[in-house]
Amino acid sequence: MDRRGAVGAEYAADAVRYVASRILVEGVPAGIWAEVLRLERMRVHDNFFDLGGHSLPVIRLLAAVQAAFDQEISIRTVISMPALRAVAGESERRIYEDTATMSEFEAEPLAVSNPIAGA
Repeated sequence: MDRRGAVGAEYAADAVRYVASRILVEGVPAGIWAEVLRLERMRVHDNFFDLGGHSLPVIRLLAAVQAAFDQEISIRTVISMPALRAVAGESERRIYEDTATMSEFEAEPLAVSNPIAGA
């Protein structure tokens, strides 16, 4: 069975139920996931593995997330939370933890360069 064809058909049939990313911390990973899986778009509740993800795309995903957010996400995180919204939420939690203890002086350069900040 051609999984990509089936996925494309599912997207066409499921357009009414499409749930786009609602915040930038979901939007950036959605673009990364779509690129890694070679899909036009990602819904926030999509499961990485149900859409054809396996060990090689996971490695590409982790590298792309690290490049975009300067943050490491483990394979275990993707396996235990394979939905886009869950992984994005974990990234957001980590970013918050990292910046919560920073002074304003330390955090300002991050706000300018981080894709979540909208710069």
